[in-house]
Amino acid sequence: MSTPLRRDTCHRNQYASGRHGVSGARGTRVSIGGGLAPDGIDIDSKNRRNNHIPSAHSSHTLPGSIVADFRADVDVDGRFEEVTDRTRVVLNESKLGFEFDGEKQVFELSSVFDVVQGVSRGQESGSTGTVTLASRTDGHRTAISINAGVERLVTFQQVLYKQLLSGTDVVFRCRDRAGTVNGGPHEGTLAVSPSWIRLCPDGTGKSVSIARDEIISFETPSSVSGQDDKRPAVAIYADTGDRVLKVTTSLPSFRLLNLFGRYLRADLLSTDAIGTASDDVDTIDLLFVDDDPHDIEMAGVFLRQHLEGLSMTTATGAADALDVLEDTPNDGGINCIVSDYQMPGMDGIEFLNEVRERYPELPFILYTGQGSETVAKQAILDNVTDYVEKDVGRGQYEVLAERIRKAIRS
Repeated sequence: MSTPLRRDTCHRNQYASGRHGVSGARGTRVSIGGGLAPDGIDIDSKNRRNNHIPSAHSSHTLPGSIVADFRADVDVDGRFEEVTDRTRVVLNESKLGFEFDGEKQVFELSSVFDVVQGVSRGQESGSTGTVTLASRTDGHRTAISINAGVERLVTFQQVLYKQLLSGTDVVFRCRDRAGTVNGGPHEGTLAVSPSWIRLCPDGTGKSVSIARDEIISFETPSSVSGQDDKRPAVAIYADTGDRVLKVTTSLPSFRLLNLFGRYLRADLLSTDAIGTASDDVDTIDLLFVDDDPHDIEMAGVFLRQHLEGLSMTTATGAADALDVLEDTPNDGGINCIVSDYQMPGMDGIEFLNEVRERYPELPFILYTGQGSETVAKQAILDNVTDYVEKDVGRGQYEVLAERIRKAIRS
């Protein structure tokens, strides 16, 4: 049985090194060193004991407590494609570092703006998976893919989301059907774990915790306070067993809104859940909307490699797609839309708004070109189910297929 909503004394998360939004020191290349803190997670302690990857000895070591330390196949913008299980991956409170053959590269966690690909519940125990992150520094976008055993990556995802989100400044309000539960708005901080979300008010107030398995849905209203607060926000609807709650939380940036949304959608944050869900649903009736026939053709070929039993209806514009939806029966019809953004007549955001007005529960994935963060921000505010960046390789279709599966299961 899930843990009911709790209001208890708030303790700042032990891994939070400070509130998000305050930029740290610059630098992308430093040495990785230092011992493992007692409260860290040594994912690959055997390799450390055998000294397969030596610790770096430099005055520019990765500071702070290491919370994850393991080896994996790592691809940073294609640089390490030929390497097999030889890259050391180290995560601390504020940085993600890689070490291979004496070369070290470190990314500030504050530069990570998306978890592009995570681990799926449908993957079997003992199999390998991939976690892909997107980072942006000085205008340069970097894709970081980490391939390792599923169990290892699940543990990595747990601590990664905690480091990315815990300690974030928030303003929140909590209400139930009968009225105010915790009043507000309250200024405070966010803390997350694999099983719960905690909102901690500043000062001596009480925290509000919600178990992840109590969450029914979430959406993105414009603000939490209803006053002059224009910060992006998330409204979480939860069923605690004895009451239905709405907890609305505003965050300092769209980057953090996006990462919090990824955390809420994360398919697998517990090793106990590996293999508990099939990777495929019974039927996938997809409406794919794009004005480029080549993009439609390529998506059809490669999505069918990842989605068994896929039935794909296509439209070359939003108006045609709305006609398809109108002519499709409600039962047994389209159960997911994937749409391009840049189309003549009606763009993807306008199409999304039309769909939300007519079919509010229909999953809608925006399939956008790279560098379209502004489009993604607007899509999030307009309650898009998910978004995926177009790319040049086959990996984009694997990511898109997983997002389609997750959207239909939700």
